[in-house]
Formats: sequence, C-alpha cells, structure tokens
Amino acid sequence: MKPRQLLMIRFLVGMSIIVLMSAMWGCADKPSRTSSQDPSATKIQIPGPTAQTAARVETLETKAITLMQSGELEAALHAYNQALALNPETPQKNRIMNGIDQVLAEMPSDLIQTFIETPDPAVPEPLLQYWLGVILAQETKYAKAVDVLTRFMDLWPDHPRVPEAQEWVAWIRQDRFKKDTIGCLLPLSGKYAIYGQKALKGIHLAIQDLAEAHNRKFNIVVKDTQGDPGIAAACVDELDQANVAGIIGPLLAADEAGARAQELKIPLIALTQKQDFALSGEYLFSNFITPGMQVQTLAAYVFRTLGLEKVAILYPDEPYGRRYMKLFSQAAAEYGADVVGMQTYDGKSNDFTEPVRKLIKRLSQPSDSSGSVILEFEALFIPDSASRINMILPQLAFHDARGMVLLGTNLWHHPSLLDQTKRYNQNTIITDGYFEHSQKPATVRFTQRFSNLYGESPGLLEAIFYDTTRILISTAMDPLVNSRQDLKDALLEERIFEGATGRTLFNSNGTARKELFLITIKNDRFVELDR
Repeated sequence: MKPRQLLMIRFLVGMSIIVLMSAMWGCADKPSRTSSQDPSATKIQIPGPTAQTAARVETLETKAITLMQSGELEAALHAYNQALALNPETPQKNRIMNGIDQVLAEMPSDLIQTFIETPDPAVPEPLLQYWLGVILAQETKYAKAVDVLTRFMDLWPDHPRVPEAQEWVAWIRQDRFKKDTIGCLLPLSGKYAIYGQKALKGIHLAIQDLAEAHNRKFNIVVKDTQGDPGIAAACVDELDQANVAGIIGPLLAADEAGARAQELKIPLIALTQKQDFALSGEYLFSNFITPGMQVQTLAAYVFRTLGLEKVAILYPDEPYGRRYMKLFSQAAAEYGADVVGMQTYDGKSNDFTEPVRKLIKRLSQPSDSSGSVILEFEALFIPDSASRINMILPQLAFHDARGMVLLGTNLWHHPSLLDQTKRYNQNTIITDGYFEHSQKPATVRFTQRFSNLYGESPGLLEAIFYDTTRILISTAMDPLVNSRQDLKDALLEERIFEGATGRTLFNSNGTARKELFLITIKNDRFVELDR
C-alpha cells in the first residue's frame, strides 16, 4: 500500500474520531502509531492540572474542532497548540495530538512552515517536520519533501513516525524515476539551432542502438532551450514533472540549468568545457573535451612518449591563446621539460611575419651546411584555428624553421589544413575528442551506423551526444539503480564507458576523464597515432 493510501485511511479514521469527540468526550484514543508518545511533546511545564485547567483545555479542543470543520486550519492549529501548552492529563493530551494530526494532514506546507517559525510552539517539532515533509510530497514538491523527511529521520531516528517517513522517501524516489526515460536540453531554435540538430542526431541513434541491445523501448523528452539560460532552467522543471531518470545537456548556458537540476536532485550531464561545472553540485556532471584534457594528452605524448625536452609556444594574444599557453607551460613543467621561448601575435591580424621572425631569431643559431637554421626547441605549440595555421606554417618555412614537431589543438583538425599547407604540415601532432577514421571498434561501429542512417559523416557533437546518451541510459538500466540518487551514485563509481569518443569515466566530483585521440598527417590525410 502506498503512503498516500495509508494517509487517506488514517485521515478518515481520524475524522470519525473528531466527530465522536464533538458529541461526547471519552477515551477515543487513536492507535499508538498515530498518537504522539514523543517526550518533547510537553514544551511548557505547568504545575499539575486542576479542574479549571481541564475545563480550559476542553474549551480549546471544542474551539479547534469547530475551526477545523469550518476550514480555518491555521486558527485550529493555534487553538490546539494553546490546549497542549496547558499540559493536560493523558486522555486529553491524546485527543489533542489526534486533532493536531488531522489539522496538519490538511494544511498547506507554507502554513506549516509559518507555524514552525512561531516562537516556542508547544506542538513537538518532530511532528511538525514530519507533516511538513508529507505535505510537500502531496504538493509534488518532491525534492524539498525528501530533504525535510531525511532531516527528520536523521535528527529523530527513534521517533515512531520514522518508518512512515522511510516509506514516503522510498516511494518518492522510485515513483519519480523512470529508468527508460531521459530528458534532453538542446538549442533547437535560434542562432545555435544547427548545433542542437547535430546533437539530436547522435541522441536518436543512441536510443535506437540501446533499444536493440535491451530489446525494449526507451524514451527521450527533448526540450528546446533556444540557447537561453532562463528557458533552460525552466525546462529542467518540465523534465522533472515528466519523471525523467536524468538529463543530457544543455550544450550552452549550463550554469542556470545545472543549479535547478541540483535543487531538484536530478542527475544532469552537461556538455560543457567548464571543468569546474560539476563541482557546483553532487548531481551535476560534465562530459566534453576541455583545454586541460587536450594539453595533457599532447604533453604526455610529446614529453613522455617522444622524450622531447625543449618546446616553444606561439600563441594569439586573446583569451583562447592565453589559456592554452598557460596550460601547456604548466604541463611542460610537470614533465620536467623546458619552455625555452614564447611569442604572441595579434589574433585579428592576417600578417604573422613579424612574430614568427622574432621567435625564430631569438631561438635559433646560425644556419648549418644545409641552409636551415639550428633551432633551440624541438616542438612548437600553436593554439589557434586552422585558418590562421594555414598562414603561419608558410611563414615558419620562409624563415627556415623546419624539422620541429608542430603541436595543435582540435581546431587544427580541419580539411583546409590538408589542402592549403601540403608542403608545411609535416611532423604535426594534434588532438581531438573524435576521429571518424579511427580503428577503435566502438568508433568504427558508430561511424558506420551514423553514416548508414543519415547519409553523412558524423562529427564531435554527434559522437559525444551519442556516447552521453548511452552512458546515462545504460547506467540507469543497472538492476541496482532504482532512483535518481542511485543513478547519481552509480555514475560516480568511476565506471569506464567505451564509446565512439574513446574511454570515458567520471571522477568522484563529476568531471569526465576522457581518452582523446592523437592525430598526425601522412600522405595528405589525417591519421591516428598509436600510443
């Protein structure tokens, strides 16, 4: 029997008692489970009851019953509170506590909260907190209800209402959890709609693959955020009402949606480059390639696998370039390598002659017999877009800077780098979160499935949303996962997920650790590097 059904039975029985009490006073006590045996029930100590006190209590009881029958619940509760404060004898006290139960069962949560905040109420606080949690649940304010009931059980573990509170919490968590249904926040209209549509293709493919694997139907509830933070947060409420197990997204404006998901205790995996996003709440996760991931992947290969010790950095004097410069410098120091020189350039300029000349002049020795300068660095890191790299690489060659390893971010992974710099793109190493020509089994399978379904090649967005959907649903389908809390805990167990974007696991703080792809150029083609 569900908590709601138990509550209704209790209410009907209690109302019958009140009707009988209004006709005659007797020993009409309710079963011990609904009568208060809490030692804290008597908060105001008054010397032994007298006949006058008993008469006063009876008058207050009659007043409370009349007020309750007329729907004046707040006034009825205050009348009962006054009666209880007079420290009545046991029969009267039991009747009062029964009456208080019936009033609280009908009161809105905001009125109960207001009464709790009154100075020194005689009604026991545990009873007030219990009913506050129950009413919040009935008002479908489930996250707050669980918080209040959990706090009630933690503070008063021996209270007779604890078993009922446990039933309510278990019912809320299970009834509000559809493990075959997930929510999704995407910008499907507005200036970012193209990215939302790409992501949606990956999600739909994942749903199809999961349905085949589990031989059952899965549901995705998609909400259009329009790229607006406020709309995204409101969509979280709508997904909560749809009883989704968890949420994928948003792709943009994640903070507001994340804050709301944390408040409602819904696991949410945002596709954001902000590494600290997940630190904002235990129900928040992030799964995307970040600058830190890219730099660490490059550094591990260059300094540990290749054994290089001296590097230089050429970067645009703008936020993107400065961020990567700092991260790469820190990574080099961690591996004991030296950044022997750095040179900035104007990110808005199309002429890179002067910054390249300055870098080479400062970090080179006179030409050797072959006519090339002798460089003092073995690798050059340039965090910029392919369009600018296509102009920078010829300048390096013009100044006889050859032979060093060229290091780039995922922005280098663009077809123009193959077409426009054929003679200058040798010894290139770049990193990315997805490589469609990878021979990893999970990547091959995804790429083929996507191409067959949509008639086009997938990119990073399609791949990472595909993986994220599979991660969330496959975790929810675990037989031990029966609530949003279980889902959150399971995601934090550092399980390794094999997917189109490689291996992914979530740290204990909810941030993703991903195995990024390393790519080089051979025969005018991007080729995956073995590690």
